[in-house]
Amino acid sequence: MSETDVELLRRIERLIAEFKGLVDDAVGTPAEAALTYGLRSLAALANMIMLDMDIFCVEPWHALRRDVPLPVPGEMLLRLKDYKGRPLTPYSAIMAFYEHGYTAQIDTILFLAAMNQLAKSEEKQVSINVSSRSLRDPDFVRTALDRVEQMGPDTGRRIIIEIHESSPTVSMVKRVLELFHDAGISFALDDVGLSMDDVIRLSEFGGVADYVKIDRNTVCAEPGTPGGLEEVMDFIRSALPGTAVVAEGVRTAGHALEIHRNFPEIAYVQGMHLPDRGHFKAMWEEAAAGR
Repeated sequence: MSETDVELLRRIERLIAEFKGLVDDAVGTPAEAALTYGLRSLAALANMIMLDMDIFCVEPWHALRRDVPLPVPGEMLLRLKDYKGRPLTPYSAIMAFYEHGYTAQIDTILFLAAMNQLAKSEEKQVSINVSSRSLRDPDFVRTALDRVEQMGPDTGRRIIIEIHESSPTVSMVKRVLELFHDAGISFALDDVGLSMDDVIRLSEFGGVADYVKIDRNTVCAEPGTPGGLEEVMDFIRSALPGTAVVAEGVRTAGHALEIHRNFPEIAYVQGMHLPDRGHFKAMWEEAAAGR
């Protein structure tokens, strides 16, 4: 087991010990189930690390144009399994920590786990989800930057932090974001629509965000829907001109082609139902040839 894995397991052990106190105090309350699920998820994560199992799958961003910033990026998605190999719901696992004051602690652990897997992977261009709140946490910032520096230079490696959740004090962390940029890390705004939180993020991350990811509900809405893709793209053009746009929740290569026709400035599409890069490229070329 590598030194980085040992360090990660120590962090998990400390968080388990601390979080268990919350679980014990929550027995018989409405919060018990969620907290227990979070504790189970931490134990599962530790077990997967000790067994040298992949903790994330990589969902590709499929390029729709030749002039994209990166040719083969993909999002690292948490895929936990318990000791019997049964999948655990990642959203429920993470929210157990986010909703009880442990956002930065779990983000730090998952960032380190992602870096450890990336160091052993053939994937070189990946995005990782992080709460904007963690970017204001000194331990997360220091640990993340130290780990990236420890990995050393790699001309093909590119790391993107996908920022989710709004932050009313994002101006406080702009210097921190510059430090990440200096370390070669890019930023994406995740799950963007036209909610007030999204408007805040788009307005305040101007000049910082390299990518904007439009949420699946917006992408899949019927044309002309209020707050739909047309309106979101108009807002992105005005608030973050020149930023690379990723459409999430795309269902098929035909759907991707439709998006490309209507919004040729969209750089990438992503979706859980899309195939791997090789098959998507073939399907995309076939769909494009028949248009």
